[in-house]
Amino acid sequence: MTRFLTTFVVLSLFAFSPLTSAHAAGPVAPADTADEAVVSVFDDETDDESTDADESAAAPQSDEPSLNVNINGSLRFNALFRSYGGGSSFDQSSDRVLGDGGFTFDTFRIGASGSYGDLVFDAEYAVYPDAFGGLYLHHGWAGYNFSETRQVQVGVSQVPFGIQPYASSSWFFNNTYYVGLEDDYDAGVKAVLSPGNWDIQGAYYMNPEGTTFYGNSTPDRYSYDVIPGQDQSIVEEHQFNAKVAYTFDHDGLGFTKLGVSGQRGQLLDQNTGDTDWHAAYAVHLQGRYGGFETKLEFMQQELNPPNTNDRFTSMGAYGGTYRVANKHTVYSSSLAYHIPLDVGPVSEVKPYYDFSQVTKDVDAWNDNVSHVIGFLTSAGPMFIYTDLIVSKNHPFNFSFRENTEFASVMAEGDDNEWRTAFNVNIGIYF
Repeated sequence: MTRFLTTFVVLSLFAFSPLTSAHAAGPVAPADTADEAVVSVFDDETDDESTDADESAAAPQSDEPSLNVNINGSLRFNALFRSYGGGSSFDQSSDRVLGDGGFTFDTFRIGASGSYGDLVFDAEYAVYPDAFGGLYLHHGWAGYNFSETRQVQVGVSQVPFGIQPYASSSWFFNNTYYVGLEDDYDAGVKAVLSPGNWDIQGAYYMNPEGTTFYGNSTPDRYSYDVIPGQDQSIVEEHQFNAKVAYTFDHDGLGFTKLGVSGQRGQLLDQNTGDTDWHAAYAVHLQGRYGGFETKLEFMQQELNPPNTNDRFTSMGAYGGTYRVANKHTVYSSSLAYHIPLDVGPVSEVKPYYDFSQVTKDVDAWNDNVSHVIGFLTSAGPMFIYTDLIVSKNHPFNFSFRENTEFASVMAEGDDNEWRTAFNVNIGIYF
């Protein structure tokens, strides 16, 4: 309780501090959100112009704000091709279907964002196949704009850590995501400060987004968190995040954004009530130079679950859990080039190359390595990711061979062979 009150006081001082700036940098919209004009639900649709004129002349003008709401969402499918030649019956049966190509449902999302004066909100709910957790909240928060450069969000928000909204360009994401350090969402309070070219964010998260009213924590969620599994009963709580980045403008030639991020929180043993700590930091660079785009990150994370001598901690999302090495280093990069086109509905093609690697402090454990070559095609409301992934120990490019275990994928790495898959993700965004 003391920690919560301290955080509340700090955020209150931040909100009412006299900091101002002539330059406003709004929050970056997620890629899953299409840009649409904000529609007021209180727009008058009457055709009686004379009545409107009389009422306008008789009634005094009101400064009362109106409620503006924007409905958005997406519907996505995958065309997946792969052949692992695995020894398990699972591999054999799935390869008979997907080896020749399979068309699968990815996700349906529906969301709303809007404002009422300086009050703002943003929420999105996701529908995934039952095998990947089914239904859950992607994000949902309410906030207040104290000025053009100061905002506070309360609810489930994107954790301010690393390059945002994504450190990768492909549909598969980089390995940063699978250790909980890319596009992560938790429940708490976040402050956003953007004076001039600065991007300063701080947050306190009481717990991850998947925690229920009764304190239960399941892997049915979008982003990876420490949760019970793999014979552990550990959850994360009371996490603090800070991110500071500065954008260097290059006189119309592009920009370079340099930043550092840090987080530290508690790990709770639900069986005993004992706690220990976890922490991570990152150094990151994001640049855009004409059509060329680059994202580079270096991260280290340490997890210290209480009451165990395990060298791993259980993490989970999408309805499943696996082991993550307690001490690991992540290297992440993404290179892309934007090519504008005017061919029918196609407005842009963006080829990219994503690379990421996770190394562990246990020498005998295998690295996670991913190479993704692909391109994003933009055509009105349609976005198509075309990816070729070549990887070792990737959670979504994994072979269930004999003597291998999916639960080891981000720790021991039992399936230490190169796997190749070709995936086309077709999405309509509205």
